[in-house]
Amino acid sequence: MKYVFLFLCLCVLFLTVNAQGDISDEKKALIRNEHSFDILLNSNGWGFGYSYGKMKNIHRKNLYTIELVSIKDQKEKKFTSHPDYRRFVFGKQNDFLNFRFGYGNLITLYDKKDKGGIEIRWFYQLGPVLGVLKPVYYYTENTTLPGTDPVRIENFESLIRKGSTILGGASYFKGFDELSVLPGLYAKIGGSFEFSKSDLIINALECGITFDCYPKKVEIMANNQNKFYFLAIFISYRFGRIYNPHAKKETGLKK
Repeated sequence: MKYVFLFLCLCVLFLTVNAQGDISDEKKALIRNEHSFDILLNSNGWGFGYSYGKMKNIHRKNLYTIELVSIKDQKEKKFTSHPDYRRFVFGKQNDFLNFRFGYGNLITLYDKKDKGGIEIRWFYQLGPVLGVLKPVYYYTENTTLPGTDPVRIENFESLIRKGSTILGGASYFKGFDELSVLPGLYAKIGGSFEFSKSDLIINALECGITFDCYPKKVEIMANNQNKFYFLAIFISYRFGRIYNPHAKKETGLKK
């Protein structure tokens, strides 16, 4: 993960050095609301999201966000038991997905005045998170009942109780009828480096920290080391558009 962050820093440095300082002749939107999407990589998973930024003043926007993020245990390690079956994580009980619903602020520290320049911003988000647990299933070798199907599908608790031999991971979609939900809270803070050459287009690299917290331990692995909170570092690529909600009305009046 540290190499990914080093790459991000080098990208920001490259963009800064190559900013030519050309004055943009593009017409600026006075009301600078924004719609954007992001693809993010956490130190414990990955995800994607949508954000709406509503302009409060020239330096600040109210930020409304929705994110879907997967969270993995740091000790997960994939194994191959049989060449005809999928790789699997030994001891994994549940896949864990987070649906985050956040409110916060996006604050501009350094405005982009030249074409090819970089706008530096920081942001924070707070809000509820809905954790979804989906049981993980395995293909196992059935040697206890002669004359029956030689392969079974079992969860980890069942295969340990029966002493089954794991052949591989079952379909990811197995277990969707057994979902359980765990509500919690999350916080996110980070910096944003917006480098688009167009005043109305958003292209940004972001990095920061996320914190998800739940009222009880989240049972990802079949051990006693599961936690009720997750602290992670993230990087993301954000893309979108600047949006003026009154642009059409103003155009219509001129006509």
